[in-house]
Amino acid sequence: MTPKQRYNAAHEQWFSQAYPAAYRDGHYAPPVFPKVATSNGLTRAIINFINWSGGNADRCSTVGRITKGFERQPSGTVLQVAKFIPSANRRGSADITSTIRGRSVKWEVKIGRDKPSEYQLAEQGRERRAGGEYFFVHNFEEFLYYYDSLVNNA
Repeated sequence: MTPKQRYNAAHEQWFSQAYPAAYRDGHYAPPVFPKVATSNGLTRAIINFINWSGGNADRCSTVGRITKGFERQPSGTVLQVAKFIPSANRRGSADITSTIRGRSVKWEVKIGRDKPSEYQLAEQGRERRAGGEYFFVHNFEEFLYYYDSLVNNA
């Protein structure tokens, strides 16, 4: 079975259980397979697959945010300013946090020549010492390989 077929099968199985009447009445349409050649697409595909397969997964954003506010200058002039607020997450946190069959599993998506940072390698070590897993995933096929190894050895 191809990765796309597995993705569709996971969705169909989930849909048939979540909406049995609609499925029975033929109101099922397969999902759109994300563009897994991009970081966002691969992340979305992984999260969907895990959630449809009985696990729990969510995106973990480690990027801070910009807020706009007003600041009074010594001259009395009020200026609109943008301030960067850093994330509360620890550096090296994975893109996806999940629980699969009761086990904590972190997934860091790496596309193209993207390499793990020293912080991500340190976080991988912390997670594994705590009994969880932390994988670097470059494509959907690699994700399925790691996912299958977790599920079949659980």
